[in-house]
Amino acid sequence: MFTLRTLFLLSALVFLSACSSRGTVSIPGITEPPAIQFENLYLRGVFNWWEANDPYKLTRGKGGWFVDVELIADGQPYDFRLSDAYWTPDQTCGAEYKGQMALLATAAYLDCGAESENLQFTPQSTGTYRFAFSPADAGEVRLLVTRLD
Repeated sequence: MFTLRTLFLLSALVFLSACSSRGTVSIPGITEPPAIQFENLYLRGVFNWWEANDPYKLTRGKGGWFVDVELIADGQPYDFRLSDAYWTPDQTCGAEYKGQMALLATAAYLDCGAESENLQFTPQSTGTYRFAFSPADAGEVRLLVTRLD
């Protein structure tokens, strides 16, 4: 005869076995971050009217992905994000908090998801800047901005 406790344990086992996939157990509410598909991403910001234009599509390079952008130093920050052509939430990466600045030659880490904010970069001089991206821990993306000329 089944007791209430035995019935509960059997129900829990059935639930957990239904959640397993290839020998791993999935716990509701805890998921792995989706893989960032760098080959489909664009640098989108005020400098290109937030569009997914070919000149702003990431190019594969040594150690990651990059795009080069000509910027005018007028003292104003450029807002930007990294995203695919459709603004897919798990393929859209930006700041951890509103007003986060990307600094020249200093690594910044982008959060990916619908909650991310715009990043800002203020060039000190007019020129071409490389925005380089690479995978980081916990689904984050590492950004490094350098000046080319």
